[in-house]
Amino acid sequence: MSEMNIQEFSNVPVQSPSQQDWANQEARQRREMGGTVDQVFSSRNMGEAVRRLHQKRQEEQRRLLRTVWNPASIVNLMPFPLNVNGVLHGRLAGPDGNQVPECPVGKPYVHKVISEPQWDVRDEGAGMDNVDNYTPVIWYPMDLAHDYEQEFLDRMGVGGVLIYEGKHKPEGLQFAKLLDNARKARNRWLLRKVQEAEAEWADTSGRGRKNITELHRKAAEVLLYDKILKHQPAWLLATNAEGDEAPDPCPGCGGISDARALICKNCSYVYRPLDAYKATLISYEHVAMGRLTGEEWKIANDLRDKREKARKQGLAVKQFAIGKSSN
Repeated sequence: MSEMNIQEFSNVPVQSPSQQDWANQEARQRREMGGTVDQVFSSRNMGEAVRRLHQKRQEEQRRLLRTVWNPASIVNLMPFPLNVNGVLHGRLAGPDGNQVPECPVGKPYVHKVISEPQWDVRDEGAGMDNVDNYTPVIWYPMDLAHDYEQEFLDRMGVGGVLIYEGKHKPEGLQFAKLLDNARKARNRWLLRKVQEAEAEWADTSGRGRKNITELHRKAAEVLLYDKILKHQPAWLLATNAEGDEAPDPCPGCGGISDARALICKNCSYVYRPLDAYKATLISYEHVAMGRLTGEEWKIANDLRDKREKARKQGLAVKQFAIGKSSN
């Protein structure tokens, strides 16, 4: 370094690391090695083990500079995020905590690029000199991308996932057929989810309705957008109308009736006594009336008085008609 550069930097104050700097370094070590350095390298010869690890890391780093590798792209057509368990994949998560975001309804796909290799550490055990051996391992972008393929295509069979080398978007004639096939495979998988929801909704006990999840609803929305479904399913309409919450089970039998029902169809438990009384489904003396509040009793009493008055007027008219006909 020239004398001018030395003078230029001689007056720059050297700042000690802050607590936040230490915390960031600790978080990085946990991400890359599964723990801090003192936790991972816990043998009494830890200093030698760390020195060897850094030496191997430098050798691998030099080899990496001479290696040609490309970024990897993951294309998600599914209405849910793609997340793979593992420390390496967890580093790819965005601010929302998802590694590959979900594809919103109406959007053709979501494109995620893995730009850099990731470093891992493999424990080789202690050698003859009783020193722990740790080997740095490079995971290239396509290695990481293949894990999404294995998880969502091979294991789950969702269909709507593409991976390829490069950071370019999946556009052009070479991707048109691939995207079309992925979309068809996705729709077949989503259709099975809709059929699951239909079966749960048709359960006569009503208990199956609790099993209809947000994934079922998103599956129906995607298929409606793609015109695979011609009409909205009843369970999608009912769920949306009820604020995405299924009705509570009946206190009497545990079954689930329609949210608009006044009386349980299985055990005749009265959900809303005042409304049932207004609809003349129960009498004033019905045991369920005991659950009315003070304000509801006022309404019920006024309604009973009006009905009694109307009944008496009806009887008077009937008696007058009978007396007139007898004369």
